Amino acid sequence: MACNICETNFQGSQTLVVTVDKSGTSAFLRVGNQGRNIVQINRILLCVAYPGGGATTMYLRPPPRPIPWLHPSAYVEPGLTSLFYILNGLAAGSIVQAQAEYIEIEGRSRSCPTTI
Repeated sequence: MACNICETNFQGSQTLVVTVDKSGTSAFLRVGNQGRNIVQINRILLCVAYPGGGATTMYLRPPPRPIPWLHPSAYVEPGLTSLFYILNGLAAGSIVQAQAEYIEIEGRSRSCPTTI
């Protein structure tokens, strides 16, 4: 879900879309690949700004690295949206935002057809 109408329009042309949605006091971080290429996510920065002041930034990485995300690998296939992280017990009024650092894998090599 985008921040506003402009952000929604911008995300329409992005390969990777990062969203944060909420349910009660939990925030769910999802990442979707709407492009035609596989992407490799190197790191996701997840920031929580607290209503009383202050903020925390977490640097999520593929498992088994410290602060791993839930998705089983660093790769996201085209057309896939996956749950990457859940933050529980957030105070009302907390602001959660995320950004992903990724590489889009574009190179392709083909063989000639072989009739069997």
